[in-house]
Amino acid sequence: MKENDIVCLSTMNQELKDSNLYKGICGIVIEVMSSDTSKVLFLNDKIIGDYAVLDISNNYLEKEKVQFPNYFLSEIKKIKSSRISYDKHSLNQLKFNEGDLVELIVDDKKYTTHGMHKGDVGVVAIDYAIHNTILVDFSGVDKNGNYYGDCIEVNLDHIKIIK
Repeated sequence: MKENDIVCLSTMNQELKDSNLYKGICGIVIEVMSSDTSKVLFLNDKIIGDYAVLDISNNYLEKEKVQFPNYFLSEIKKIKSSRISYDKHSLNQLKFNEGDLVELIVDDKKYTTHGMHKGDVGVVAIDYAIHNTILVDFSGVDKNGNYYGDCIEVNLDHIKIIK
């Protein structure tokens, strides 16, 4: 492996499972540690903006044939030097799925401006989050046939699943 190689996880062990990685997840080699080990940045495909950096045996990785253009590599270099914490070793898990029935558990101005209040029930509209928010549809039709509510971005910590 060499720096900036795109790799996919081809073999699993318990440590990788504990880091919420899975077979087939792809990442980029950000540092070659030795001839046997690479430091790989994995991006979470369920929570955009989440990542994990792990030192992994090259035996667990499969190199992809894709290569980044030079302008992209220069952006990666900037990000690596300024924004990545090499101490983040696991991906966050998204506890909501598209179609889950959820309840808003806080009152917040960003929700009340859309007419949503603590206790309102909605449906998760997508199966991924962006940073720490997910799209929830709180809309419906009342007994008079009038449409109400909105589909809004909600902080993951501000909703709970209704069983």
